Amino acid sequence: MLKEIKKKFSAGFIAILFAIALAATSCSQEGGYQGAKPVIPTDPSKPVTFTDFSPKEGPVRTLVFIEGSNFGTDVSKIEVIIGGVSAPVIGSSGTKICVMAPRRSNRGDVIVRIMDEGGKVVKEHQFEELFTLQSALQVNTLTGKVDPQTNASSIINGSFEEAEFQNPWWLEFDIDEEGNKIIYCIDAENLAALRKINLTAREVSTVFMKGQAGVHQVKSMLFDTPTRDTLFLVDDNGRGNWNDRHQMPNMFYALRNESFRKVYPYLYAQCSYSAVSMNDGAIFYNTWTSSEVYKAKQVWDETAQMWDGKALFSVKANSSDHVFMFRHPEDLYVYMTGFNGVYRCAYDKTTKELVSSVLHVGDIGGGSGYADAPGTSARFNRPRQGVFVKNKEYVAQGKADVYDFYVCDHNNNCIRKVTPDGEVSTFAGRGSVGIDGQVWGWIDGEARETARFREPTGICYDEEEEIFYVADRENKRIRTISVE
Repeated sequence: MLKEIKKKFSAGFIAILFAIALAATSCSQEGGYQGAKPVIPTDPSKPVTFTDFSPKEGPVRTLVFIEGSNFGTDVSKIEVIIGGVSAPVIGSSGTKICVMAPRRSNRGDVIVRIMDEGGKVVKEHQFEELFTLQSALQVNTLTGKVDPQTNASSIINGSFEEAEFQNPWWLEFDIDEEGNKIIYCIDAENLAALRKINLTAREVSTVFMKGQAGVHQVKSMLFDTPTRDTLFLVDDNGRGNWNDRHQMPNMFYALRNESFRKVYPYLYAQCSYSAVSMNDGAIFYNTWTSSEVYKAKQVWDETAQMWDGKALFSVKANSSDHVFMFRHPEDLYVYMTGFNGVYRCAYDKTTKELVSSVLHVGDIGGGSGYADAPGTSARFNRPRQGVFVKNKEYVAQGKADVYDFYVCDHNNNCIRKVTPDGEVSTFAGRGSVGIDGQVWGWIDGEARETARFREPTGICYDEEEEIFYVADRENKRIRTISVE
């Protein structure tokens, strides 16, 4: 029974329940409240003592209990540091303090400071034993305020605690000129707004709203390679007919030196869903009709007085679907998600053209489902944005391709991992089953045993911090996945 309860509630919610119970105990044992806050300070006429803490090990957000006497019940006068990192103090009964094990507290030393009413430290204690932080793949919520009753949200800027998203769809990671780590987010599948998530300042702002320069229904975005000075926006302009391809842009661009706030037409063509920019400057895009892949600005149309794309191949013959393209970091391949599978095509660096795509993993017929398996035995349900991540084990083994591909499996409510050899596994999500039998929802915790997503569509990766960021579309939040 306890195991099932733990699966249904996040550690944060359990901590809140504990804090309420702890406060109630404090009230009955130590005295009363002034309003909603405990009023019992540490007694200056008595010594502050420390006896033990437990448990001695656990993952991030483990509840750690510190025992002793004369702590007081005002948590603002209690400071706990584990492994050099401040640990959130959940509550105190005067004889027992509850804190939550913080991220990156691997060093393990536990220091407690008790302060008097004036904020002066009256006792500092360091335990001889260490707290051992256990590594575990964890899912957490970064930002996204949602009405708990209606699940409603809007486009609201502000701090991570205040910001709201309509339906975060697509993410791109960036580092600006000042060294701030930034995530650009297409909010809503058809771009209601381009949002800027400043990870350094912990705030969300809006770069621009829909409507600039004829922007219609942006489906994806990408930075140019290798300068990253230009941000391309790929648009489903509603023009599926090749004969009216010159009427509306299918790609726009924005410049870094203008803070990406102004948008300009880049290419006129049929409705498109994605593009890739190769390291040598070549740009490829795809269209709805026959899921055709084109090389940008290759054919001069004398009548229209503009450059058209050069048709290369169809991702899946005589078929149309929402196809999204992703450049391999070493330009070995371009991966494409669509038709409930992941397709792969090689890049010829001599001719600067893509070679016809081949199904890498998924159902040959394009049927949906959910199955972790190799190659064509694997099953997806509307895979969307993906990101390549270097695997250190592949590097040590001397493999030619050292990148795994992580992709949002939209209707399966999880993140999947695809190896270069075509092995598919579930990386995060679907970790617990509700009483209604559903595997989707909003639950933080261990990535495979507890965490849940609801229709994730966007993903990016911070290589330095080794953190994945996920646009959790129907939860209207930005989530993180990292080893903690």
